[in-house]
Amino acid sequence: MSICFTNMKKIGFRLAHPDILFWVLPFMILVLVVGTISQKELGILVAQERYFSSYFYVLGFVPLPGGLTLITLLFINLLAKFLFKSHWSWAKAGTIVAHFGVLVLILGGAITYFTSHDGYLMVGEGDTSNIVEDYHQRMFVVRNGQDIIYQLPFEQVRDGLKVYPLQTEFSITINKSCFNCGISRRAEADQTGWTSPGKFMQLDLKPSDPQDEKNMTGIEFAVDGAGDAMNGKYLTFDKFPKPPQIEIASAAGEKPVTYTIAIERKKRELPFSISLQTFKQDFHPGTDMARAYQSTITVTDNGVSWPAVIQMNEPLRYRGYTLYQSSFDVTGDKPYTVLTVVENKGRLFPYISTLIIAAGLILHLVIRIAGRRGSHA
Repeated sequence: MSICFTNMKKIGFRLAHPDILFWVLPFMILVLVVGTISQKELGILVAQERYFSSYFYVLGFVPLPGGLTLITLLFINLLAKFLFKSHWSWAKAGTIVAHFGVLVLILGGAITYFTSHDGYLMVGEGDTSNIVEDYHQRMFVVRNGQDIIYQLPFEQVRDGLKVYPLQTEFSITINKSCFNCGISRRAEADQTGWTSPGKFMQLDLKPSDPQDEKNMTGIEFAVDGAGDAMNGKYLTFDKFPKPPQIEIASAAGEKPVTYTIAIERKKRELPFSISLQTFKQDFHPGTDMARAYQSTITVTDNGVSWPAVIQMNEPLRYRGYTLYQSSFDVTGDKPYTVLTVVENKGRLFPYISTLIIAAGLILHLVIRIAGRRGSHA
């Protein structure tokens, strides 16, 4: 037992050695510079995933440690330093508390990374919704009415993929998929077998837009086994107002079953609902540019309702969710508000860690001043 403890102590002292920090910091500076510069070309989301949220990345032809690897090494080094090399005395109490605050800050960042979700909730005046759509993740879905009977993250969709939706007799074969699609007129010689509007338009692969929400994700696919009237080639894309529908005959006297094939943003349900009562916007004088806008809403949770107001720089925080006023749409027959919804279980850690670090620094300063006065006395 003592041998095991001695070996663990040796490993702990080695992990606490400052040369680990010495080598980690230059690579952290490099990944910050490369990731920041690449955001202009790749966009914030792709750059974050490639450099800051990866274990390794390739610069030119050289593999280098990514942000997750570096921050993990930094956390292990600081934790080992805290446990094995801290001088556990009153004179060093302030330093120990400050180091503990840094560990809490990194731990909070890890919790945020692995548990946070963001998306948007769009609700019209007089309507109620609790559905949050993801800003970035797309899904290939097949619906029977409102029920999803098949879904697949779009990053797993590939040309040639063949799927058999649950409780159906037909198959779907992906002929073309593009994360960002352009639309052009289909050549007349290629219109055979297509169902409108795919008969007259085709999807073309385009480079991804740095602003991910501007990417129009789509697929061209073929349906087989649905009967002569429904078999054929179709297309659909994100936000397509009328995605393809496949009608399958039921037993005599019953309505046919309608299946909808679509590309959608990933959806999540809030544990409460939001009703938009009124939407108000103020404009800069003499322009149609919004200066401020606010949503008067009603929050309903387990049958209990109460009013709230969300406006610019004044979000609503409830049950671990933060709802920000981010956009609006007043082009239709009634105004719609767009609320950014962020779920972050680690949102309090930056505040807690900052207080701990500040307390540690103040304590360190008080101890030093008291020590000097005592030595002079």
